[in-house]
Amino acid sequence: MAAVSNSVVHLTMRFEKTTLAIGTGVVYERDGKYYIVTAWHNLTGRHPDNLKFQSSQNAVPDNVVVSLVVNHPPFGATRMSIILPLTDEDKSLFMIHPTRWPRVDVVAIPFDPMGQFKFEYWQSDNEIVEGLISLLNTDVPTELCPVQRYLVPDKAIIDKWMDNVDVTEELFIPGYPHNVQDDYSQPIWKRATIASSVQRGFNGQPKFLIDSASKSGMSGSPVLYYSPKGSVSIRGGNYRFGTEVAILVGIYVGREGVTDKADPQIGIVWHRSVIDEIIDGGCFERLSYDIEVKSDELDEAINEEFKTCSKKGMENILNPDMPSRFYVRDSVLQKLQGRAVPKEVVEATVRLAKIYEGPLVPDDD
Repeated sequence: MAAVSNSVVHLTMRFEKTTLAIGTGVVYERDGKYYIVTAWHNLTGRHPDNLKFQSSQNAVPDNVVVSLVVNHPPFGATRMSIILPLTDEDKSLFMIHPTRWPRVDVVAIPFDPMGQFKFEYWQSDNEIVEGLISLLNTDVPTELCPVQRYLVPDKAIIDKWMDNVDVTEELFIPGYPHNVQDDYSQPIWKRATIASSVQRGFNGQPKFLIDSASKSGMSGSPVLYYSPKGSVSIRGGNYRFGTEVAILVGIYVGREGVTDKADPQIGIVWHRSVIDEIIDGGCFERLSYDIEVKSDELDEAINEEFKTCSKKGMENILNPDMPSRFYVRDSVLQKLQGRAVPKEVVEATVRLAKIYEGPLVPDDD
């Protein structure tokens, strides 16, 4: 088994004890602290574009069961399941990208492996009971398996590879498609090829597309360059290491262009750089009910934006052949930090522009 699989975690998103969804994540270390990195929509229970609830019951997760590997040298590794709460009274307990809008569909859950965690187990009478467990604070030497442990040891080579990797090159996505796993929760590796520029991004954002038959349950998976023989090729040059190596390229979050009639099998991957930006930003997500603004708050934000428009500008907003209404949309979404659906912002902008009687700025001569 590829050793880097030890860094991949199985996620069960729940409301109380009801399972809502299955996903994937990866253990990540930065400055000596540990995080579970996964997709934003996994933990919020909302679609990242239209903010709709993904659960048919409109439920959102308030805890996640994390199955992760703990190593016990020299005895080997074992998987343990812990329960992480996702909210407190004031906020969600996972960090999002500090820009907030455009939305980055990646989050990081900070956790202290020396602490105690809830876990569940079956009793002989088939009753599930809760207990407390510690991952590392035990009498037996133990360690976590962050993805950094399995990466190419030379950061300069990783950066060079990221700067030069191109379309059609092969990547891998270890995860849990349709929750497929064995009794030891080993991830399933799916193959992918790069389908758009990693360096230029996609739609002006630090993400790129892959060609892959990815499935539900894989959202939040690490996307890796992987060589079991320990070699990395860059523009004809070859670097060799004495063991298997990987490069964390990004985080897979879902499919693009899927409709009722077609599935182009194109996946979305956020660039690895957003992970450190999220952690360094230290910005925690709002509580679920506050992620989307109410209609009156949206209307107020749009009317405030109208105050910066001229009479001609308002006419342009009402003209479907002009892009002005989309400029208003982008500005409002920026100020609201993405807490509205873009299509609904445009519709509200046109509706309110027809009846707006507030102040305007003078037209340019």
